[in-house]
Parts: sequence; C-alpha cells; structure tokens
Amino acid sequence: MKLLLALPWFFMTLAHQVLADAPPNFIILYADDLGYADTSVQMMDAEPSTKHDFIRTPGIERLAEIGARFTAAYAPSPTCTASRISIQHGQSTARIQYRNVFDVLSSVQRPQGYEEEVTIAEMLKGSGRNYVTAHFGKGCSAMGRFDQAGYDVTDENPGEPGGNGNGHGSYWDPIKDKTPFPPDNPKRMYSLMRDSAAFVEKHAGKQPFFMMVSHYAPHIPHLCRKESFERTKKRWVEMGRDTEGIENEKSSVRKDITYAGMVEEMDMTLVAILDALEAKSQLSNTYVIFTSDNGGGHSERREVDGEKRRFNGPLQEGKRSIFEGGIRVPTVISGPGIKAGSQCDVPIVQWDFLATFHDLSGSKGPMPPNVDGGSLRQVFEKGNKGKVERVAPGIIHHYTCHYHPPISSIILGDYKLMRHLNSGEFKLFNLKTDYREEKNLAAEMPEKVKEMDKVCREYVKDVEGGTAEQVRQAHYKLMDLFSEKSKEGYKKKLADLKGQDVPDFEARKAAMLKELNLKLFKNVVSKEKSRLHAKLYSWREGPEKKIAEEKARSKWVEFVD
Repeated sequence: MKLLLALPWFFMTLAHQVLADAPPNFIILYADDLGYADTSVQMMDAEPSTKHDFIRTPGIERLAEIGARFTAAYAPSPTCTASRISIQHGQSTARIQYRNVFDVLSSVQRPQGYEEEVTIAEMLKGSGRNYVTAHFGKGCSAMGRFDQAGYDVTDENPGEPGGNGNGHGSYWDPIKDKTPFPPDNPKRMYSLMRDSAAFVEKHAGKQPFFMMVSHYAPHIPHLCRKESFERTKKRWVEMGRDTEGIENEKSSVRKDITYAGMVEEMDMTLVAILDALEAKSQLSNTYVIFTSDNGGGHSERREVDGEKRRFNGPLQEGKRSIFEGGIRVPTVISGPGIKAGSQCDVPIVQWDFLATFHDLSGSKGPMPPNVDGGSLRQVFEKGNKGKVERVAPGIIHHYTCHYHPPISSIILGDYKLMRHLNSGEFKLFNLKTDYREEKNLAAEMPEKVKEMDKVCREYVKDVEGGTAEQVRQAHYKLMDLFSEKSKEGYKKKLADLKGQDVPDFEARKAAMLKELNLKLFKNVVSKEKSRLHAKLYSWREGPEKKIAEEKARSKWVEFVD
C-alpha cells in the first residue's frame, strides 16, 4: 500500500525532473528603429515619459507582466546592419569590424567575409541539445544568407517557397530588383506573424528551438493597413489630439498616426507567438526577448538652448547617435527564473545574448572564440542583485562613421565616457543619476576620464576596431573604384551599341553619358561629404548633403567621351 501511495509522487517528481532538464527555447523579436519610449510599456517606474502616450502595444505589455523590463539595455550600434551582425556573433561592432550601415572599412579588414564566425544558431546547433533554428524577416547584408549561417528555416530567399522577396532590407522601390510590400502585408508584418507562429506550433514541446523574428518595422517607409490606420486615426480624434493636416498625406499628424498603426500591427506578432507558446504549454520554458536594433528613427524634436534636438522619451537623440537615445533600446524579457512584472536596471547589451544562450541551454559544446558578451543568468535570476561577467571591458560603442559624427564611448559601472574622434573632446555622464545626459562631468573628473579613455582605446586597438581616418581613406578609394567600374560599364555598353548599328546611336550614347555623369557626380558628392565630416566637431548631425553638392559642383568636370 505504501508503495502504491508513493508511486504518484515518484512519477510527479520524475516529470518535474524531465522538465527541469529540458533545454529552454529562445525567441528574439527584433524591431527595426523602435524608440525607447515608443511602446505602451513604461520602461522605468520612476519615469512616465518612458511610455508612449498614444501607441498601444498589448503584446509587449503582456510580456512585461510575465517578465522583466530592462531599463539600461543597449543595442550594439546606433544603426541597423552593425547591430544585426553583432547580435548574431556575440561580438562588439569593433571586434567584428562592422560599425555602421555602410561600413567601407570592413571590406578592407574582412575581405574573406564572416563565414568563419560562429552565429547564435550555429552555437546552439553544436550544443548537443538537439536545437532547431529559424530566422524570419530582415537579414544582414554583411553576413549573406541565413540558411548558410546555421538556420534550419528561413524566409529570406526571393523566388523560393515562402521567400519574402526582400532578403536583407525593407525595400519598396519596384524599379529596383526588389519586391514591393503588398498593401495587405505592409512591412511583411502579417507573413512574419504567420510564419513565426507556425514554427512555434510545429516545434514547441517536441524539441528545443531558437527563433529570431526580425521585423522590417517601424523603419521607413511608415506603412500600415488601411483598416489599421482608420482605427488608429479614430482613436487619435477621440482623444482630442491635434488634427490639423490629418487628411494631408505629408502632414506630421498623419505620419504620427501611420507610425502608431505600424507599431501596433508589429506588436501583433508577439501576441501570436505568446498565444502559440501557451497553447503548447511552453511559455514557462521559453525565453522571449523583445528589443530593437537601435534607437528610434521617428524621434521627437524639441528646442533646447536655442537649438533643435531629437529625443526618444527622456533620452537625447535617436538613430545614428551615440547619445542614449540612439543606443538604449526598449527591452522586455520573460523566461524561467525571471521575476514577473519586475524592473532590472543592470546594464546589458545585445552581444550578451550568445553567451547567455550558451549558458542557459546547458551546451555541451565550447564557447565560440572572441565572444565579448557575458551570461545574463545571474541578472535573470537575481534582478538588480545580479552581475554580468564579460570578456570585454564594459560596453563599448565604436562608431567610426564617414557620414555621421565619429564617436567612441564606453560604459563602465555608473559612468559613460564619449570621445569625439575628430575633435578629441570628451563628455562624461553618470548614467545612474543622469540618463538624460544633461551634466557633462568631464572637466570635474579628469582622472575618471583618463581611466575610462585608456580602457576604451586599448580595447579598440587590441581588436583592430579601426580609426576614423582609416574609414575615410577606405571610403575615398571605394568611391574611386565605383567610378572606374561605372566608366568601364559605360564603355562596354557603348561598344555593344556600336555593334548594333542603330539609327539613333548619338541620342542613346548621349543618354548613357548623362547617366554615367550622374553616377560619377554622386560619388564625388559622397567624397565631399566625407571630407566635411573629417572637420566636423559637432556631436549631432553633420553637414547637409546640399553643402557637399555645392563643394563638389565647384570643382566638377564632366566625363566626356
């Protein structure tokens, strides 16, 4: 009798043990250009402005209820491509040697590409834990195809079953070799929702999985379904908000409504995924991460000290900036051990995810080499009492850009140091007390500046992160190369045309020559813009394209055949 009574307890214990030993699932939902305060989740309890006053994101709210809000979560870069390659390999943009959208130095430093670098998917495939992996949505042009980077299932390849037609970016120009967004599937949000939910339904509970859902939204162009726009517009009017120009396609009011509709439609993917996990009883065994690839592109502009500045909630600046608004991103994470409804203020960065998944999966394989991140296990389990032990010192953003202010920054403890790579000027902020970055402490704390600058410089040098001057020289050479290739292409087309003996030869030749000179002039303008940025000491947006065009025009000589 005692044995019979004990049997249910035995089997229950065994079941719990099996569940405990089962590797967790991992899901990353990656927004494109979503600002820190562009959701209906208040990221900071003490800061109401970290929640949007109009946009509604019930999916992210639901995730925050069962998980934690990470108030100091950082993207690897203030622009998308660099963040997307960094998160995949668990390396800073300096170490992976891809620092911005169009990294001209990368092809010099990495002519072989990135095939030898290990992705999150490849790490999990080699863990010995039987993971199946998937990537849906926007890819990463620097990496190539994701089905060749450890992902079992992708939707990125045009012309193939399930292909999204775009591959790497949110292209919408039908003149180019890209597929425009369908009106009933703007930014491919609905196909992403369908495919990701179907993947969960197929694999959840059968084998552990990793899925990355990489949104095209809310990057420009801002698009949403007509019915979504009308619904959002109705709420806008009912709330008594400004309606001036609401029927004008180009008005700021209409743009704000469209943006809200787009973010709300994007949020539906998270709702569908959470529903699918619940239906399969896998929500409690799945780490769900919602975050963004960089700060908000749809920034609010305010006048401060007589100048127009961009803001994302309380954070200064946005996309393309090393100020907090460009790199601190909305991040909500749920999963085993994470306290429901909590707020965590420990600084984390997206290149921590690879090391974290390696740890939490119970991987039997080695940690990939050159990983900068550290496991977030302690932070997940202990919240603000947890620590992150990283291989690399602090959180370093090395933004050597030829078309934006080139800036390096390091976050160590409570402090953030920024160095302008042209002027050498420093800005030092205590982020714990001044996440708005209003009080520059550099003059008051020279020793702290010296200490942090030394750490940052040594790291960048050790990983061959590159200098601003190296970037500019690479850009000049690349523009010259583009120009030479354009000339070669013109000569080949002209030779072909001559061989056809066409009656309108001169007219067609003139048209081809005009097209060539437009390309050549564009390359000269690009070089001039880079030269202007070499002399730029501003911490915000640099010289306008118009100035570069004027300078280029003053010394432009047309190519004549």
